Amino acid sequence: MNNLGRIPLLLYQGLEQAASKTATFRDLECPTERMDEGMAASLVRFHLLRYLKNLGVEAQVEEEWDLDSLPFMGIAFHYSGYHVKVLKGPKGCLPGCGLSEKKVRFYNQLPSMYLIENRAVQTTANLLVLWDFDSTYALAGVWLALPAAGGKRFSEVSAFWVNRIPHPSEGLAGIAAPTPPPNDDLNDLLVPIRNDRKVRQSNER
Repeated sequence: MNNLGRIPLLLYQGLEQAASKTATFRDLECPTERMDEGMAASLVRFHLLRYLKNLGVEAQVEEEWDLDSLPFMGIAFHYSGYHVKVLKGPKGCLPGCGLSEKKVRFYNQLPSMYLIENRAVQTTANLLVLWDFDSTYALAGVWLALPAAGGKRFSEVSAFWVNRIPHPSEGLAGIAAPTPPPNDDLNDLLVPIRNDRKVRQSNER
């Protein structure tokens, strides 16, 4: 968590704001019925992406998608050597990869390349930030996970660990306050190179 600097805080704040805007939309447009899951997740993604871009984060929506996986489409960016994806994960559970080979490689911890200025850098780990709604479309929780193995269905994926990210008002109990690195002005949140280098997995699962 410390290695991610301000990222967990920014994501939590952005997700809370996005969930609040989604709940407001539901209250205005369909107050007596439950909103479609795909639409609700898409609204959160839309507002979170705008929030991050307003902060200067070079985040982007994942390119591979279809209607069946729409609720679980994510936002991706690189930070300080980490490839981070933000996905809807019910109750902190990792969603399946569906037909996306790109997501399977991500879950399997295959490195990717991204740019810092004109220099190509290889990632050190792939991280998931998972979020979920409660029954009122408020933010139910945010989790940080290190995926271990990818698969088509949620029952076929696994993680080395999944930890709840505390609400900003709770602080990080038991974790020393992070010391922002000199470049923690988010300048290294850059768009990844389009063609990922196919590198063999460095750690045995």
